[in-house]
Amino acid sequence: MSSLFRNQVSMTTSLLLSNVIVFLLGGILQVPAVFNVEFPAAGEPEPLLMVRGSYSWMTCFMDGELWRLITYQFLHAGVLHLVFNMWALYFFGPAVESVMGARRFLLFYLSCGVAGALFSSLLAQMGFFSQVDSVAQLQLVQIMADYTGHTELQFWQLVPMVGASAAIYGVLIAVAFLYPHSMVQLVFPPVRMTMRTFALATLAFAILVVSVNGHNAGGEAGHLGGIIFSAIVMSIWRYLYLKRRRDEGRF
Repeated sequence: MSSLFRNQVSMTTSLLLSNVIVFLLGGILQVPAVFNVEFPAAGEPEPLLMVRGSYSWMTCFMDGELWRLITYQFLHAGVLHLVFNMWALYFFGPAVESVMGARRFLLFYLSCGVAGALFSSLLAQMGFFSQVDSVAQLQLVQIMADYTGHTELQFWQLVPMVGASAAIYGVLIAVAFLYPHSMVQLVFPPVRMTMRTFALATLAFAILVVSVNGHNAGGEAGHLGGIIFSAIVMSIWRYLYLKRRRDEGRF
């Protein structure tokens, strides 16, 4: 029976279940917060999984906790954050998994998430967002520098990132490459458009938010990272696929 169950559960379903389970566990396992980005030294409890699994440049690279590039993708800031991401994965994931296969899809999905985190850090380093704009943030940088011994800390290196969005945006772009003329119905605004148009609109919105340092610019930068990585992978895939068909004389 266990073998039959494994064969019936897709990778998309496994990812959905994993995200939900991790979210539920996060609400149970709590630890006192030593530091908080907005209020330094605030002792309010926060999820243990957030403390040990969220991504930031300092924890991942300065402290050598590279697993955070993966674990942050299974953490979410709230119920709506989780619901929107899993809703998108539920609709778009199977289309890509059916083409790539379960293992390649998992590798692709996680790689898009890794690319999102790294691209967000790159743009922060370039000064697009996450600049110190309050006394509390300046205090946090100094406190963390004293606490960790990292004397050259910058605020953007401390800001935590969580969520599957970068990976899911990568999946969305893959669907646009595979099925560019398929239609998608948006809830808000209530319009229908092709997957290609939807992907381009998503890309344009992310670029706009990052360019003007709008709300959630760091998150949108992560989305851009997932989008760009996915577009590169799918462009290579399409080239190799078309080349193989030409070599087989199917054109």
